[in-house]
Order: sequence, then C-alpha cells, then structure tokens
Amino acid sequence: MLSATILSTVHIQLQVELVFSLIIMSALILFFVFAGKKVMAADPLEKPKGIVLVCETGIEMVYNYMKSIMPSRFEKRYYPYFAMLFVYLIVANLSGLIGFDAPTSNFSITLAMTLITFTLIQYNALKKKGGLTYVKELIWPPTNILGAVSPLISLSMRLFGNILSGTILMGLVYQFTGWLSSFILPVNILGPILAPVLHAYFDVFAGCIQTLVFVTLSSILISIEAE
Repeated sequence: MLSATILSTVHIQLQVELVFSLIIMSALILFFVFAGKKVMAADPLEKPKGIVLVCETGIEMVYNYMKSIMPSRFEKRYYPYFAMLFVYLIVANLSGLIGFDAPTSNFSITLAMTLITFTLIQYNALKKKGGLTYVKELIWPPTNILGAVSPLISLSMRLFGNILSGTILMGLVYQFTGWLSSFILPVNILGPILAPVLHAYFDVFAGCIQTLVFVTLSSILISIEAE
C-alpha cells in the first residue's frame, strides 16, 4: 500500500529537448555507420568524392585544430572524443533551423556534457599530482574547491545561456511579426522576411561559435591539468 502511494506521487516528465537529442544521436549513429562502410569500401588510390570526401575533410579540419591546441600525446586518447563532441554540438545547435528545440537549450544536457569534461580534468589532475597532493590542493585553501568546480559551472552555463537566449529571442520575433501581420492578413507574412537574417546570427553564427568555444575551453583545461 505504501509503495503504491509513493509511486502515485512520482511524475516522470520527458523533456522535449531530450527527445530531440536522442533523435539527433540516432541520426548521427546511422550516418557514421553508413559513412564508415563507404570509407572502408573506398579505393585509397583514388581521389575521394561524395561522402568520403566530406568525412575526410571534416576529420582533417578537427584533427588539425585539436593538434594546434593540445599536445600530440593526447591524439589517441582525446581527439576522437572532441571530434564527436564537435559534431554533436554543431548539429544540436543548428537543429533549431529545422524546427527542433535545440538540445543545448536545456541545462541538463549541457551539464551532462560538461560533467564528462570535468571528470577528465579531475582525472588528469589526480594522475599528475597523486592522490594525497590532489586532495590537499583541492581542499586547502578552501577557495580551491570553487576553482575546481568553476569549469563545471562556466562551461555548462555559457553554452546553455547563449543557445537558450537565441531561442527565446527568435520566439519573441515570431510572436511580434505575427502580431504585426494580423493587421494585414491572418497569417504571419513578416516572419519569413525578417527571420532568416536573425536565424543566420542566433542559430548559425552563435551555434558555431559556441561549439568552438566549448571544445576549445574543454581541451585547454584538460591539457593544463595534464601538463
């Protein structure tokens, strides 16, 4: 009876951003499986084309960028992680262009991604300093605890805040243009005229910049603790 009462008070709410995040991840998985087969079947002596060219260009761009900010000894351990993070964030941040609620506009998703980076930062610090020194420097002086936790807060809030603000502003733009259009026609005729310019900034430009900032700061913070 008690268990039934407890279960009746539990409400599970599936957030729409999480649903869209699962859709995006599923689509990326299917794409990478398909692209992987194409790459494996491609002739290495021929000039790449199509999806093989897209994959090789993307991998080379991310690899060269990561190589410029992280030591080469991190190549096998962290480059694949940051490449996947880069692809997911780009797609998630730009998904608003096709009507999705951008997953990164949900703090729980940006916090979950930042927790991975935060764990890697602490792991490298622990590996470099040793257990006793790591704990000693973490708790004394007490302000060091704030310094250790700050990347978790700043990285997650920066990405979440920028994407959410763009989503809110675009929603207000559509409401305002819809209100203005109602004086002329019962449909929003001004929104499609004004929105593309704003989407170019809030979705495309801001989305790409925030992806680059998140990946760059994550890689730098991990490198600092590992050196």
